[in-house]
Amino acid sequence: MASKTPRPRFQLYYWPLPFRGCFVSYLFAYRGVPLLEENGYEEIERLRSLPPGEQDVPFVGPPVLRDLDTGRTLSQMPAIVLYVSSELDLLPEAPFEIAMCMKVLMDCNDVLMEICRYNGSIMWERREWTDFRSRRLPRWLRIFEASLNRGTIGRDSVSFADIGTFALFGNMIRCLPELEPDLLAEAPGIHALCRRLGAEPSLAAHVADEAEKYGALYCGGQIEASIREMLAMDERQ
Repeated sequence: MASKTPRPRFQLYYWPLPFRGCFVSYLFAYRGVPLLEENGYEEIERLRSLPPGEQDVPFVGPPVLRDLDTGRTLSQMPAIVLYVSSELDLLPEAPFEIAMCMKVLMDCNDVLMEICRYNGSIMWERREWTDFRSRRLPRWLRIFEASLNRGTIGRDSVSFADIGTFALFGNMIRCLPELEPDLLAEAPGIHALCRRLGAEPSLAAHVADEAEKYGALYCGGQIEASIREMLAMDERQ
């Protein structure tokens, strides 16, 4: 008799695209642990629009994670990642190492905030984009490369910081391949780490499934159109 697929313990609510949600879903995919994903726009918008006192956890935007065993609910990507990493054996043992991995994850969050202009609150203008791509992004890449060289990420024992780094840069260059040369130039070790992690069968299958469902959709909306406009202008220069 075929074994039954275990019932997912966790349910993730996120928009129908990877962006911040993949920082959570990639953890489960890497471990081959089932995750129930709710990415229907109408349902997430309904939950997001409830008064804070009526929400299971007060939040402005997803991702939101529900523990189906306990009924507890979390928002904010770094908090969710920290919680589930202890369940998925992706948490270092020493408190300082946990803090350093969280530092890397917060760096990832900062890069997302910069590239999407603070959740799309403003669009990219040419001068600001040129500064970001020529100065800010290279510095961020060198910061991640230094974290790799110092052993915070890239160890034999994979942590949530490794998966977060892949969620940031692996997803970025898949959706925005024009930025892959930037990664290769400034952070070749990070590029190699992303290739290694992305080759793990369970994670590779999950990413392929996302690509089939969402194509190259990155962060969505007007801000993604703005990013792509800037990249197209770069290519024409």
